Amino acid sequence: MQKTDFLDELAELALGSRLKRISEKLMNDASQVYKYCGIDIQPKWFTLLALIDNKQQVSVVDASQLLGLTQPAISQFSKDLVSRGLINSLPCKKDSRRKFLSLTNEGNLLVSKMRPMWKAVDLAAKQLCSEAGEQFFEAIKQFEKSLSSQTLLQRSVEILKSPNINPQIEILEFTKDLAKYFKSINTEWISEMFVLEQSDHEILNDPQSVILDQGGMVYFAKHPTFGIIGTCALLRKDSDSYELTKMGVLKRARGLKIGETLLEHVINQASKMSISNLYLLTNSDCKPAIHLYEKLGFEHDSETMSKYASKYERCDVAMRYFEK
Repeated sequence: MQKTDFLDELAELALGSRLKRISEKLMNDASQVYKYCGIDIQPKWFTLLALIDNKQQVSVVDASQLLGLTQPAISQFSKDLVSRGLINSLPCKKDSRRKFLSLTNEGNLLVSKMRPMWKAVDLAAKQLCSEAGEQFFEAIKQFEKSLSSQTLLQRSVEILKSPNINPQIEILEFTKDLAKYFKSINTEWISEMFVLEQSDHEILNDPQSVILDQGGMVYFAKHPTFGIIGTCALLRKDSDSYELTKMGVLKRARGLKIGETLLEHVINQASKMSISNLYLLTNSDCKPAIHLYEKLGFEHDSETMSKYASKYERCDVAMRYFEK
């Protein structure tokens, strides 16, 4: 049985933990490459050695700025490398408080020995980035740039201070261009918990015929940054009965109250359509969704269960909306 990764469930919420895990794995692998090549050095010193080799001579202040590391960290690395006899740390003639770093003869010999290894690691890293997607490395650079312009702390506080944690969600009605999102969003959550049934395939593959042409509606939630991240439909069953169905939110967008925003909108639209019977079918494993339905006015209904539940094999919960 394949083990699940809980960080996948936490998604972007655990972004820092995932990046830390990746970083530790890469650093450990780099250490093993050094050992394989018979080079006794710590990977954390690599960028400073490469910078000194490139610049010939660099100050601690400049090294800190160019590598994005703190001056205390650069000072500690340089102290370690001086003790190994690999670099010199000499005071500036004009300002003794400033230290300039340069490679010793032994340091130059070591760097020459390391070059073939750097080339191999560079190609291996390029392979990894290529397998992750053509723009993976550029995306990392852009991510770091965005983080510098506004930190995670600043962004989080800004959201927490907002009177509505989700103020910019736009609700869109169905168009042919959006049909692919109706399928992909619902396929994601259904496949995560259940198996797609024949009735799922029918409605997801042709919402125009199954829903729209029968007098129903399909809605989408659009986030200003993440794009189309949620969807929900009203499926007409007879003259005054509609099923609220195929409500899903992308895994990466959960926690933003997209489902609640969609559900409130659909209920509002249903009230304008004078629908006398609005119901839904679900499964008892969908506890967060059921809690949301209950919060917004849906109640468990045995009559709905007996009349409509046979539509899905997975259905063991039927609910009907009662206006509060």
